[in-house]
Amino acid sequence: MFDDYDFKGTSTRISLKFVQIKDEPMYPWEIASFLNKLNTAYYKFELLNSICSALAHGILPEHIFIFDHSLPLYKQYSEMNLLSEPNAAKTFYPIGMPIPLIPSKYVYDLNCFYQAFQRINSTLKSNHVQPFRRTTVASAFEVLQSDGLEAAEQHIIELAKGRAALSYENAMKRGEKRKEVDPAAFENSLEKYRKSKATLFSDLDIITNLSDEEKEAILSPEHKSDRRIKKRLSEFFTTFDATTRPLVCARVGNNYIRVLGRSLVNKREQTGLELKEAKRNSPLGAFIEGGLALYQTINQERRAKELHELDLKRKEEEIKLVQAQIRGQELINLETEIKISESLNDAKSKTDLSAIQNIPDSPMRRQIAKAYSIEHANAGRVITEQGMYLDRGSVTISTNA
Repeated sequence: MFDDYDFKGTSTRISLKFVQIKDEPMYPWEIASFLNKLNTAYYKFELLNSICSALAHGILPEHIFIFDHSLPLYKQYSEMNLLSEPNAAKTFYPIGMPIPLIPSKYVYDLNCFYQAFQRINSTLKSNHVQPFRRTTVASAFEVLQSDGLEAAEQHIIELAKGRAALSYENAMKRGEKRKEVDPAAFENSLEKYRKSKATLFSDLDIITNLSDEEKEAILSPEHKSDRRIKKRLSEFFTTFDATTRPLVCARVGNNYIRVLGRSLVNKREQTGLELKEAKRNSPLGAFIEGGLALYQTINQERRAKELHELDLKRKEEEIKLVQAQIRGQELINLETEIKISESLNDAKSKTDLSAIQNIPDSPMRRQIAKAYSIEHANAGRVITEQGMYLDRGSVTISTNA
């Protein structure tokens, strides 16, 4: 069963130091802001790598999805790893609505199921009836699995009617004055939802019949018509870009959901970004340790190309060294950085950092490539806007057997 962490080289860790450019004290909130933004960039690279790895190992893009709300910053979800689909439906319900990597019936069914459950629960609340607990989400989801979306909607409605009737009976026994809930209220609460559902699945039918060329044309900035279809095609990536702590999942087997990039939300995974030390004496020095996604976060791929060119010039520097011994330390630093870069490249080749290269060309692949570019830009801004720079001489690589 697919596990994205089988392809992350989790035994390899990168340590490095960021140093403040200006010689002035930083407020604690500035340090926290820098670390949070750096962690977001790191985590998004982890997610993009996991998505590419999943696709490269046979997971259907229709079965990969993101939620439209960010995970709470200080809440940990130790159970988020591999979940049965009913348990996943219950666990994810408070987080938001699922959006597929490419429009799909599987994810749109779950999206509509959540919408229907949410609206009926709101109707219970507005009529002063105790709303459903999350365990009901799991049992109702099993109806969705076995009998389809409309049957699940009707199941939730019938449960709500029974709950409202029982609540009224108990109130009467206690001598409370309460108006009986009209059973039609639950059907009526889904009126707008059913119109939006019809539009959603109509759009899915249209998208299913589009060629890659037509999708590419619709996604182009110049294309002004078919805006709703364009939104459906790009919704996963606009959500990914706008969400600070996105939750991305994949259906990895019959009745199982895998949480991708789980190290951010599951502290049992000791593979995420860690602050090892922050020396607040001016200038600030922040010592960071993380997995190989740090390779991307510090833009090492571009740096590796620069170092290759510098390596070619190293022979010239060795000749000049006889005439200019004062430059000896510069040469030593250069050689050290080239060795680090070579080690990083070697480690990278055995992980999911290059998984996108195994995905065939398509509009979806190009959208993923664009998402990588956006995150490279975001990571660069995090460092420069906070007035920090990477001390490249501090970079070390360690591997735990």
